[in-house]
Amino acid sequence: MSDSKGQKYKSLVIRNVTVVNGRGTPAQSPVDIAIEKDKITGVVSVSPGAASRPGYKRPEGDMEIDAAGMYALPGLVDMHVHVPFRETQCGPRGPEYAYKLFLAHGVTTIRTCGFGTDEKLIEHRRLGMANKMVTPRIVVMGTTGEITTADEGREAVHKLNKLGTDGIKMIPRSNITAEILAAMGEEVRDLDMKAGIAVHIPQSSELDAVSASEAVPDYLTLEHTYGIPQAAIPGSQSIPPDYNYSDEVDRFRWSGHVWTEADQYPDNVLWVLDTMIENGTVWNPTMTVYEINREYELPNRWRWLDRYTAPGLLESWRPDPARHATYHFNWRTADEVAWKRKYQIWMRYLKAFADRGGIVTAGTDCGFMYTLYGFSIVRELELLQEAGFHPLDVVKIATTNATASMGLDHLAGGVQKGFTADIAVVDGNPLDNFKVMYGTGVTKYSEDRTRMVQGGGVKWTIKAGILYDAKALLRDAEEYVTELKG
Repeated sequence: MSDSKGQKYKSLVIRNVTVVNGRGTPAQSPVDIAIEKDKITGVVSVSPGAASRPGYKRPEGDMEIDAAGMYALPGLVDMHVHVPFRETQCGPRGPEYAYKLFLAHGVTTIRTCGFGTDEKLIEHRRLGMANKMVTPRIVVMGTTGEITTADEGREAVHKLNKLGTDGIKMIPRSNITAEILAAMGEEVRDLDMKAGIAVHIPQSSELDAVSASEAVPDYLTLEHTYGIPQAAIPGSQSIPPDYNYSDEVDRFRWSGHVWTEADQYPDNVLWVLDTMIENGTVWNPTMTVYEINREYELPNRWRWLDRYTAPGLLESWRPDPARHATYHFNWRTADEVAWKRKYQIWMRYLKAFADRGGIVTAGTDCGFMYTLYGFSIVRELELLQEAGFHPLDVVKIATTNATASMGLDHLAGGVQKGFTADIAVVDGNPLDNFKVMYGTGVTKYSEDRTRMVQGGGVKWTIKAGILYDAKALLRDAEEYVTELKG
């Protein structure tokens, strides 16, 4: 894997591109995007009408890229990432391998939810922003040790803030009460940790979406789907008498039924969603990580799987009772049917949450269950479209919704003058087909419709004005995988 870094230019112009600004407004074309250092200094129409205006002048740059036929959108944000530090999974350069796959797919910001890797991630964040390491922008969500009191919760937040994390990621076990979570939220607010608290509410927790949302107003992101249907069901979910939460087959098999049961109480579900909205809680659904539950053989059809997945990582996804999230033993047709129904209901309420004013973001939980860095965020975009979101809104969800939710105001304007230049330049129209963003691209007819040709993929990724050749990064990752295979 090469050590090539992105190129920094005093001035950069992307010419003749179609712009999707990430604010939910229609695409505009043709446009020149002017960048000086790390800022967008102009988004200039080059249509015949604009060119005829008095004083009109196209921007010029030290580096100019002709992007005719391509689309520019804000850099994607993956809001739930596990960077691979274990050499048994991705070898000695696992983080760099993952970072290159992210950038190769136009992902310019990742929010990490690691386990005990905070100091390493903080160093990578520093090196990446100094262009001394190839990384996307890294938002570090620090992880706490065991907490049993409100004072311990406050102290844990204070220590992570002093370390330099941007926010907190936690899985509140049964010992975490709403009082403890509220105390941590107050500390996060007082310390102005704008990335807030990302909470994955396990089924073993006494918390649910309502109690967590009320405990941490305006600074909470709810991960996955846990806690929402549970809050809507009167009493406990109808699980069998021999259910064992510690048995992951049981846990995820019956998780496939929870939304079906909650849907019997639609008014309750809408009340839960409205409570979250009232408290400013963000929902980060990470649908892609659970998709194999509705079709376990699905990854076998992914063209990129063998070509771009580190062999140790691929092995770590195979069923093994000793590992987390590898529970597909005797995974039955009935389980897939239950999860298919769950997705239909989950997606319906996710769309209702957004329609009622809630903020949705895009994340993948990549590193688990066949979610490969970079590739999986494109799949999440497809799933959001399946949930009923217009492609323009999908782009907004995966870009400016995410940056605004983390207090990254310099990015929250998307591709507009005055904002930081985080941009993905795509070979094709992602609004027509998100598949053009996969690194493997798409197969399509030639213009004369006489043969099939390969196209698509992200062509250029720009992070804070630093220009990356996305195709070169993808080749680096592929060569690294080949090297690991020996």
